[in-house]
Amino acid sequence: MIGYLFFKIKNEPLLDSLQDIKVENHTCLILTIFLTFLNWGLESKKWQLLITSVEKITFPTALKSVLAGLTTGLLTPNRLGNFIGRLAFVKKTNHNQAIVNTLIGNLAQFVSTLVVGLIGLLTLLYLEFDILNSGLISILSIILILIGLLLYFKPSIINRKPFNWLFSCKTVASIQQIDKTESALKMNILALSFVRYFVFCIQYYLLFLVFKPASPILFLSLIATTFLITTLIPSLFFGKLFVRESVAIFVFSLASIDTTLVLIVAFLLWFINLAIPALFGALIWLKQKQHV
Repeated sequence: MIGYLFFKIKNEPLLDSLQDIKVENHTCLILTIFLTFLNWGLESKKWQLLITSVEKITFPTALKSVLAGLTTGLLTPNRLGNFIGRLAFVKKTNHNQAIVNTLIGNLAQFVSTLVVGLIGLLTLLYLEFDILNSGLISILSIILILIGLLLYFKPSIINRKPFNWLFSCKTVASIQQIDKTESALKMNILALSFVRYFVFCIQYYLLFLVFKPASPILFLSLIATTFLITTLIPSLFFGKLFVRESVAIFVFSLASIDTTLVLIVAFLLWFINLAIPALFGALIWLKQKQHV
């Protein structure tokens, strides 16, 4: 996918297009930056709710641990290491449960991405290709959504034949712990994950509005599809930098959106939403490690 990105950069006159792109709406840029605080505030609230069953922490502490986790997550494949930074703010005796709770939060975010992403994909296929008449894609999407929700609320269902041989003893133990988590807590975490997902989408859309007017239904369906595909593609480091841009160029090209504009918006979103908060997270994590 990254090869596709460099192919597009090499074969398109990006510098010529760049001269035609100008900031037209400063208000949308300010709103995007403001929503970054809401984005990480929601994630911090999720973490505070999840860790409360293990040990009580304040919201500021939850925010610090989430930003520290963001930093360590960016340095690991698929951001799976976000629990490393968070553990710096949790007692060592509670580390195992804290890791499981991190998995619950990550799974809830994945489910929200899957649900809204498939709805966005269906909308995009209908708007751009009008191939929804068969209903087959709709049925498959509904099945995938139901499977995602089922695995979130009852993950122990996969710990049965013929799938149980795939899991180690530690994985089975984690699945059982997730399964025992109260449904009310899972519902709250999932609700916050959906709200956070919509904040992502609004930020992405606002950044397009910074440069030019954009149709909300079309662009939001393109954005949701981009997030869905990006989530499903494995990556190494830096929060899927280049992967997200590659997917965005591919998806938005289906609607003939300017490649240069898509690249600028995708990079700005990464910089505002991940890079800057991660810098603060690095300082927080290093300071916390000195006190441990």
